[in-house]
Amino acid sequence: MPEAAASPRFRSLAQVTGPFLCVLLILFGPAELTPEARRTLGIAAWMVIWWITECVPIITTSLLPLVLFPLLGVSSTKDTALPYANELVFLFMGGFFLAAALERWESHVRVAYRMVLGIGLSGRRVVLGVMLATGFISMWISNTATAAMMYPIALAIGALFARDTAGDNARTSLMLGVAYAASIGGMATIIGTPPNLVVAGAIKELTGTSISFVQFMALGLPITLLLLPFCWFLLVFVSFPGRARIEGGADGMLRSRLESLGPIRGGEARVLAIFFCTALAWFLRERKDFGGFSIPGLVDLFPRLSDAAISVAAAVLLFIVPGATRDGERRPLLTWAEARTIPWDVLLFFGAGLTLANAIETHGITTWMGTWLEGLRGLPPVVIYLGLAVTVLVLSELASNLAVAAMMMPIAAALGQSVGQPPVLLMLVAGFASSTGFMLPVATPPNAIVFGSGMISVRQMARAGILLDIVGVLLIVAVITLVAPLVFGF
Repeated sequence: MPEAAASPRFRSLAQVTGPFLCVLLILFGPAELTPEARRTLGIAAWMVIWWITECVPIITTSLLPLVLFPLLGVSSTKDTALPYANELVFLFMGGFFLAAALERWESHVRVAYRMVLGIGLSGRRVVLGVMLATGFISMWISNTATAAMMYPIALAIGALFARDTAGDNARTSLMLGVAYAASIGGMATIIGTPPNLVVAGAIKELTGTSISFVQFMALGLPITLLLLPFCWFLLVFVSFPGRARIEGGADGMLRSRLESLGPIRGGEARVLAIFFCTALAWFLRERKDFGGFSIPGLVDLFPRLSDAAISVAAAVLLFIVPGATRDGERRPLLTWAEARTIPWDVLLFFGAGLTLANAIETHGITTWMGTWLEGLRGLPPVVIYLGLAVTVLVLSELASNLAVAAMMMPIAAALGQSVGQPPVLLMLVAGFASSTGFMLPVATPPNAIVFGSGMISVRQMARAGILLDIVGVLLIVAVITLVAPLVFGF
């Protein structure tokens, strides 16, 4: 539930409920747990309540472990603080800086316009073009920023459809397409959406397995490539069918806006060069084996090179390399005034999720959780994955997908140990499922952004979203079942 939507009375109640539940679990928690484990469980319940209800700013909840863990004897301040500096935090930070630079030089707008014009602006094709542009940009920039950027473009194009039933349906498809494509595109890369970083960090903390940029993309990209066209088909042929007519001018409007950006040069050209070199370095970091032959990776030259190091190197270049603006001013590609607006609270949230997961594992809570799930042992893996994905989906419709991802990681790891399945696979299922949630405006920020247009009703979003939820869960389970064992060598 977004903070703005909650009443003061609700926020006050949630603020009290968190610490009250913490005290109850410490005093009356399961007897089979150690005192340290009960304290960890209590703090976890407190944080989950505050994260899900958003009764206080997310950064406030994310700082609780630094106070409560040492105070209650869960871990030392040094051990508690270490996960906040996890290498993946810096990977995500560098991604945020890249996104800020792309937005500063309007490169993301240029990409969106060109992709839409390349697809075409006739009838249903305009919806596909906008969705492809949104999905591609969301692979590299946060879902929220992508939806906010594409939202006015969709509004402007939607206004060109005829004022009839088919036109109304096309406008609805267009707005929902922006929201859904932003969430779907974010699943493709490890930096596409915060839950992906939570998953990658938790996998390393709880299982000791590191997941690289390329490994994650090998799973996320197929999900995106399959789910995005299905989403388009669902919107324009099933939920809101009709052959909408463009009344004219859409092509000219977009070309005019593109021309107003001018040619790619100066600072924008340098930002794009750094962006593409960074993406290429992420892709080429590891050696690629293709049966009879292999392609050397950057790690063959620099054995300790990580995705985080590449990300930070790109960020450093953005602050150092100068670029010329359209009026001839020379300035750094990114200034600190622009960079400090990145979502620092998300980085702290990620660190808090890692330190909480580490404490839950250290004090045996995951093993204890696994005893609840013994009844699933013996069921086919796909049934176990599906049950977990549906559970996460329901939670993500009602709460922050970031909070759901952080909450479910230790539970998914415990489930894997209990049923004899690789915990990594179940954590990936839970992580990808947390990025679904297409039914309700409160489920994801992109949903809320397009709902604010007033052009979509809750009923319309729910009607399209429930079908997309079902297909999304099935695709996630299928990809993890078939592809993930090959990626990780299970």
